[in-house]
Amino acid sequence: MTTVTGHTTRRRTRRGLLAVGLAGTLAVVGTGHAAADDDLTEQEPPAPPEGGVTAQLLHESVRVFEPTDHVRVFDPTEYVESLGDGIETMEGETTITLSTDLLFAENSWELPASAPSRIASLVGDIPDGASVAVTGHTDTQQPIGHEFDNQELSERRAEAVADVLREERPDLTLDVSGVGESQPAVTPDPEDPSTHAANRRVEIVYTG
Repeated sequence: MTTVTGHTTRRRTRRGLLAVGLAGTLAVVGTGHAAADDDLTEQEPPAPPEGGVTAQLLHESVRVFEPTDHVRVFDPTEYVESLGDGIETMEGETTITLSTDLLFAENSWELPASAPSRIASLVGDIPDGASVAVTGHTDTQQPIGHEFDNQELSERRAEAVADVLREERPDLTLDVSGVGESQPAVTPDPEDPSTHAANRRVEIVYTG
């Protein structure tokens, strides 16, 4: 009888412990929900990693975006080669641009004494016997107080440059013309004087 009573007592004890354990678990779960609610309003920053932030951790946390994977880069140097001093080569055709602001006085086609040597240095690389186009250009402003217009001014300035070429490079075949303001290098802007300066020019063009 003592043995039976001992077994019954142990069973009851186990049931009591199980009940206490379940009650404690429910209490912990309830407390956990309350703690979670508190975390939503008062969150502490995460603790720093053990040993501090290393260079390796920083490196692994950075994502590098390579724009070259998505952006097409257009390189104009594949098509236009700038040789300096107003010289450009495009698809085998070379253009030497002479600024008339430096070559001529305003509304004039007379070259200063220093112009021939400067022009000669720029055309030294033109192949022997080449055909060369010499074209005069002006801006949209008309000469004031003169009987000539932009067309005549562009023709006379082109002819003045051609005279130097005939002296310095008699082997060249020249095609001399003036186009007035009909072929501007940039869009003229009445409020921007630099656009007028860019359009006043003489171009020497050759192939080869």
